[in-house]
Amino acid sequence: MPSSLLDHLKDMHDHMAWADAVWFSTWGQSGFQDDEDLRQRVRHMAETESAFLMVLRGEPLAFEPPAPLPSYEALRAHTRSNHEAFRALFRDLPPEGLGRDLVIPWFPGPPCHITVDEALTQVAMHTQHHRGQLMTKLKALGGKPLNVDYIIWAWKKRPEGKWA
Repeated sequence: MPSSLLDHLKDMHDHMAWADAVWFSTWGQSGFQDDEDLRQRVRHMAETESAFLMVLRGEPLAFEPPAPLPSYEALRAHTRSNHEAFRALFRDLPPEGLGRDLVIPWFPGPPCHITVDEALTQVAMHTQHHRGQLMTKLKALGGKPLNVDYIIWAWKKRPEGKWA
């Protein structure tokens, strides 16, 4: 159970990793891995996570030029890599670093100033929002989405995501 803001944010990201692993497993078993809308939304999620990682690490933003939609496997690998990067970021993040100011450069003026804790919250909530859209779309296609709400993860004793 989280005892500090840093612990709570880490919990949110651990849930996000679990829920994304469940999503990819569900999607992978659905027969709809080639659906363009699903791949576009997952690419958006993965690229947004990557962009926030660059900002959080103080790296210059490096966006790839638009390319064909990545495959299910490429999107899965990208998402898993993002979760590993967030886990490493949390290992090195001191609690006093949560209040550090960040500028989110892809927002138009005036500059978007938020703190590290707000950025970490945004990533988890943004991914949750789009994951809900993905599960709804999968259901509309005839797939069988799973409930990946935070409460389910907590009830199941906070399992790690199974990517295998």
